[in-house]
Amino acid sequence: MKIVLTRVDGRLIHGQVAVAWTRTTGAEHIMVIHDQSAKDEMQKMLLELATPSGVSLSILTVKEGVEKLKSGALTGKYMLLFKNPHDIITLLDQGVELTEVNIGGMYHEDGKEKIDNALFVGEDDRKVLKELSSRGVHLYYQVAPMNAKEDLAKKLGF
Repeated sequence: MKIVLTRVDGRLIHGQVAVAWTRTTGAEHIMVIHDQSAKDEMQKMLLELATPSGVSLSILTVKEGVEKLKSGALTGKYMLLFKNPHDIITLLDQGVELTEVNIGGMYHEDGKEKIDNALFVGEDDRKVLKELSSRGVHLYYQVAPMNAKEDLAKKLGF
């Protein structure tokens, strides 16, 4: 198994992910790792509908994601999608190795500061992102493949 993209995107699968990112990365499989999505039948159906033809999809809880990623049984090119960066900390804590994370969309919510068009960060988000960075995970902000990569640590000042 090769992880071709690990991405945080509050919308999970949508046009940019389904078309631009899968084509750019050559992803053969999308693995959504998010507890609520894995337990919500309507959300699962919508994610399945948004997945491009020829790309397989898994929608897993964080625990299931850890088990799959550590199993050694996966083959092919994988795109990992997270709704938030907090779940990535859990994967790292459970021994999953990730070296780079694309922050593609963290959207407006009460208490979050606008950093860029698709980047709103609250105090808790800052702590988690700083923790990921301190663990050696390279974080970059890039909404779509045609946009330039921006170092997230520099953008957020840590």
